[in-house]
Amino acid sequence: MKQLLYILLVAVAFTACRSSKNIEKSKVPAATAGANETSRVKAAQATAALAYTQKVVSHKVNSQCISANAKVRITGMGGKDLSANGKLQMKRDQMIRISLRMLGFEVGVMEFTPADVLVIDRFNKQYVRAAYNEVGFLRQAGLDFYSLQALFWNELFLPGQHQLTTSDLKRFTLEQVQQTNVLVPTSTPRLTYRFVTDAATETLRRLQVVGKNTGDKGEFSFNYDLFQQFGGRRFPTQLQLAVTGTGKDVCLGINLSSLKTSADFDTTGTKLSGKYTRRSAAEVLSKLGMN
Repeated sequence: MKQLLYILLVAVAFTACRSSKNIEKSKVPAATAGANETSRVKAAQATAALAYTQKVVSHKVNSQCISANAKVRITGMGGKDLSANGKLQMKRDQMIRISLRMLGFEVGVMEFTPADVLVIDRFNKQYVRAAYNEVGFLRQAGLDFYSLQALFWNELFLPGQHQLTTSDLKRFTLEQVQQTNVLVPTSTPRLTYRFVTDAATETLRRLQVVGKNTGDKGEFSFNYDLFQQFGGRRFPTQLQLAVTGTGKDVCLGINLSSLKTSADFDTTGTKLSGKYTRRSAAEVLSKLGMN
């Protein structure tokens, strides 16, 4: 249990030219025709991508709150694994909170707000409060609170955007891969985001984030499974966040049950007494060999 804070932070922790005039004249219409055909194809692809993106977005849960019982498992970090029961509590645009309980007592908390990330080790009375760019895997994957919120709510997002506008939906391209449709946002300079959806149900099944440069290492993924009807749509009850390919693979798995849309929990954020000692993200990650 002495390593609880470190394990929790890791969880939150990619032709020849010719001169004949007749030939030149014949080339112009051919080139123009080719350009027109290319434009028509691109326009059709953009229309199809927009229509499908709109369908995926239309399936989101409209409730402002989600709470559920959770079974949480964190694996990786040289055998330092943790399994616990707990709760997932979320209020849109305000908070994502995962609490862990053992023997009836709350032993750990991971809390995300628009301002920062809070990780609490109640067993050893210590905590980390850090900005998103101080948590390595979040920084590397270009994720902030609103991106994480979309992931936990099984929704599409664009990096740096609080929410998707109507014009934002035009920024996704569409790739068809077997029984899946993959939506890829354009204009993301450093990273490629691939939202893999089930073509039949139009639901998001996986996000994959990888770097665009050949020297970039690692992959961030968020996977969804075991969908059930909730809030008038299909919602995943199995979530898995994984960071791989960096030499320090980490996986956070969450199985949900008893989902509710009521806000029967405190949404103002966790308050800490003076008995808790603050640790820096750098200090904790260093002890885990992740600096």
